[in-house]
Amino acid sequence: MVMDKEFIKAFSEVIREEIARKNDVHLEGVGRFEFEHQKQFQKQYDSGRVVMMPPKDTITFIPEN
Repeated sequence: MVMDKEFIKAFSEVIREEIARKNDVHLEGVGRFEFEHQKQFQKQYDSGRVVMMPPKDTITFIPEN
C-alpha cells in the first residue's frame, strides 16, 4: 500500500489532535498511542537533596500483537 505525502500529513495531524485532546488513539492492526498525565512529585537524590519534579504528559505506543 503506497501512501502519498498529503495523506500521511493529514493522518499524522489527526493523531496529533487527538493526543492533544488527551485521547488514546487505536490503529487497527498496528497498535495504540496512549496518553498519560504524570502528577508532580518529590524526588530525593542520593546526596539527600530533595527537588519537586514538575507534572508532565507522556505518550506511549503499544504495538498490537
